[in-house]
Amino acid sequence: MILTGSEIEKEWAQGRITIDPFIPEQVNPNSYNFRLGRTLRVYSGETLSPRTPNEFVEIEIPDDGYVLEPGKLYLAHTIEVLGSDHYAPTFAARSSVARLGMFINLSASLGDIGYKGQWTLQLYTLNRVRVYTGLNIGQMMWWKPQGDVDLYRGKYQGATGPRSSDIYVDYDKQFARQRFPGLGASVSVADVGPKFAALAASSREFSVPQAFCVRAGEFVDALSAEQTAALTDAFADLRATVGAFYTESLERIQSIGAQIRLPESAHSLLRVRLKEVFGDRSDLRFAVRSSGLDEDADASSLAGVHHSVLNVSTFAGVVAAIEQCWASYYDAPAVAARLRAGNYDATPRLAVIVQSMVRPVIAGVAFTGLEAADPERVVIEHVEGLADQLVAGVVAPVRTTSDEVATTPDSPLAAVVALARALRDRCGHHVDVEWAADDSGLHLIQVRPLTATIDRARAAAEPVGEAVPMYVEELPPTFHLGDVARVYGSYVAKRSSAYRLAAANGAGTGSAWVVQFNGRGLHDEATVARLRNVLETGAAPECVLDLGDQLRQIVLPKKDVLVRLAELAGARPGDTELRAVIIRDYLRGELGMISRNSGPGLVVEFTADGLMALNRGTAGGETIVITDLERPFDEPGNLTAAPGAEPLLAHLRTLARLTGAMSAQHGPVTLEWVLSAGRPYFVDYSVRGADELVVSSEGAVLISPGTARGTLLRLEEDELLSRMSIGPAISIEASTSEAARDGLAMILDKVLSLPERPIIHAALPYAALSVLIGHVAGFVFERGSTLGHLPILLRESGVPAVAVPGFAGNGEVIISDASVISVQRQP
Repeated sequence: MILTGSEIEKEWAQGRITIDPFIPEQVNPNSYNFRLGRTLRVYSGETLSPRTPNEFVEIEIPDDGYVLEPGKLYLAHTIEVLGSDHYAPTFAARSSVARLGMFINLSASLGDIGYKGQWTLQLYTLNRVRVYTGLNIGQMMWWKPQGDVDLYRGKYQGATGPRSSDIYVDYDKQFARQRFPGLGASVSVADVGPKFAALAASSREFSVPQAFCVRAGEFVDALSAEQTAALTDAFADLRATVGAFYTESLERIQSIGAQIRLPESAHSLLRVRLKEVFGDRSDLRFAVRSSGLDEDADASSLAGVHHSVLNVSTFAGVVAAIEQCWASYYDAPAVAARLRAGNYDATPRLAVIVQSMVRPVIAGVAFTGLEAADPERVVIEHVEGLADQLVAGVVAPVRTTSDEVATTPDSPLAAVVALARALRDRCGHHVDVEWAADDSGLHLIQVRPLTATIDRARAAAEPVGEAVPMYVEELPPTFHLGDVARVYGSYVAKRSSAYRLAAANGAGTGSAWVVQFNGRGLHDEATVARLRNVLETGAAPECVLDLGDQLRQIVLPKKDVLVRLAELAGARPGDTELRAVIIRDYLRGELGMISRNSGPGLVVEFTADGLMALNRGTAGGETIVITDLERPFDEPGNLTAAPGAEPLLAHLRTLARLTGAMSAQHGPVTLEWVLSAGRPYFVDYSVRGADELVVSSEGAVLISPGTARGTLLRLEEDELLSRMSIGPAISIEASTSEAARDGLAMILDKVLSLPERPIIHAALPYAALSVLIGHVAGFVFERGSTLGHLPILLRESGVPAVAVPGFAGNGEVIISDASVISVQRQP
C-alpha cells in the first residue's frame, strides 16, 4: 500500500518519515520530489572490480551547470536526507527528467526500511544533458510493509554525498555465507548432516543458539591426494583382512586423520563468517560440534562417536576445533561404528557446527517414547552446568520423568517436558533432545529421532516357539528369559565351558534347550511340530523342565512335554505374552558314576541305583581304581574293578581324559556321569572342598534390554576411560591424547585376545567404550546415565547392559534385561 501525499505529510510530522529539509510544495499526490546535490563522482580506473575499492574523482557542479556525456556513469546524491523506520522507500526519475533521455538509477530503485541519509543516484544519459544543483530530479515513494521489520544496519547508513560501490566490503561475506550456511539458510542434509539440518528447521520455532555450519564438502576438499589414497588403502586392508589387523590399520588411519588441516584459502572466509554471525566481542565462546551425514538417522544415531569441542575462544581455537572434529571421523569410535555397519568407505562424511556457547545453570537430555509401555512419558536426565559429562557417561545424573514434573508445576523442568513434546509433534516421531537452560531461558542444543527404546515389548502377536541349545550357543539379545533367568544363569555359567570340554575329549553330553514361547505357539500345530522335532534330537526319551526358582526339575516324557508345559505355564491359545522354559535331557541310564583323580590315578564309583542315589548317599557305590594313568590299564596290579564294572571298562580312557582336563582347569573336581545305552554321558561336576554360590543383582537399572552370556572382564582404567570419553568435549594436550588412545587400544587388544566375547564390568557407561561394541557380549556398570551416548548406541546395537551398584560377581555371567547372575566357587 503506497502512501498518498497527505499521508506523507502526516507521517513526516509525526517523525515516522525522515525528509530533511522538508518543503511542503515538493509533495506530490503519492510521492515527494527530491533534488540533485552539488557533488558528482566518476570512476577513474579502466576496469572496475567488486573485490577491491575502485578509484574515482569528484566534480563539483558549477552554478551554470555541468554537462553529462552520453554513455558515461556519474554517481550523484540527493540534497535531502530521506528514510523511514516504518515504510519501505522506492524512488524513480521525474517523468520530465526521463523525457530528456536521462536515467537516475540503473537497477537499484528499492531502499531498505531503516536507512536514513542522502541517496546516491546513478546518472546515465543518452544525450548531452546539462544538470544543475537543486534540480528536482526524482521522486521518493513510501510503501506500508507486511510482517516483522528488521531495520537496515548496512554499510551505506547515514551517507552524505555520492557513495561509490562498497560491494567489496560484502564480497567475502557473500561467499562466506555460501561456504558456511547459517541456521536461517535453506540447507541440504547431504551438505550439513541431519544434526544441523534439524537445528536449522527447529530454530524457526524454538530457541537455538546462533550457529553456522562448515559443510562436509570442506572436509573432502581439505584432504590431499596423498591422504585420500592412503586412507583408501588402509580401509581396503581392513576389508580384505576382515579386521584381523584392526589395531595396526586403525593406528595408520588415526595418524592420517590427525594431519588433516583446514586449507589456508578457507581461513579468511571463516574469519568473516565468525564476525558476521557472532560479532567481535572478546568474551565470545563457541561450541564446535561434529554433524555427521550419517548421524541422527531414523535407525541409527551414531551418538557420541564424533567429537565436540567446547569453550573455544579464539579464531585459531575455532580452526583447531574444526580439525579436531575432522580427526574424530578417523578415530577409533567412529571407525568402529562404520565397520560394524559394513562401511569401509574412506571418504569423509562429516560437517561441523560452530555455535554460540551456552553457559547453562542446568543442562541435560530428554526423550519421548523411551519407555514402550508408556510412550507419552518424557524421561529427563540432567546435571548442573554443562551436559557434556552426562552424555559422555562419566557422571551419574539426576533422573526424572514428566509424571514427577507434573506434580510440581513450577519445576524448571516443565519447560523441558513441553519442549520435548513440541519437538515430537513437529517432527512426527519420538525424539532424543539435548537442552540447556541459562538465565535467559531454555535452549535447544540438539534433536534427533529416537532410535531404540529402553524396554521391549514382552509379547508377540504371532505364534512363538524358539528353542536355543543352552550350553553351546549364545542367546540372541532379543530372547526374554523372564522367570528362568536365575536358573539359566546357574546352569550355563557353570556348565557351558565344561560341556564344550567334554565334547573336545570325546565324552557324550545330554542336550538342553532354553525355549521362548507364548500361548499361541504352544497351540499352533506347525510351531509345536517344529519344537517336538528339536526335542527328539536329544539322547533321552525323558526331559526335565525348569520354569523358575519355584517350579523346576519336573521330569516328563518328551512326547508329553509341550502339552504339560502349556498347563504348567497357564498358556492359553490366544496368549501373546512371551515366557521361557529350560528343557534338559533326563538320562536315567544303566549306571550312575562319579569320577575323580587320586594322585596319579583315577577312582570311579558306580551304582545301578542311579546317579541321584549315588550323590545323595542313598545307595552304596562300587569302585574302579586305576593306580597310575601313565601305565597301561591292563598291566597287573594297575586296575582294580568291583563286580558289575564290565560295561565301564571300555570307557575308562574317556572318563580319565575329561576328569584330567577338568582338574587342570578347575583344580580337584568330582565328575558326574550316566551310562546310557552303553555310552557314558557327562552330566555335571563339583569342585572338591568348594561350594557353589550364585550371585545375583540387586537394585539393577535396565540400560539396554536383552540377554547375554560371557566371562566377566572388569576394567579398572577409570581415569583413562573418563579422559577418553570427555576428551572430545575439551581441548586436550596432544601427548595426553596419544597416551589415552594407546590405553584404549590396549583395552581393545585385551578383549580381542579372549577366546569368547566377555561381559564388560565398568564403573560408568563411558562413551569411549563404544569401540568395544561388536566385540563384547554385554556390559555391567556400577551406576550411570541410561540416556548418554553409550547407552543409546548399546540399545541401537542390541547389546544388553545393566547398572548394578556393588555387583560382586565374577567368572561366567548371565545378563537378562534388568538381572545379572554369576556362579562362583567359594573355597
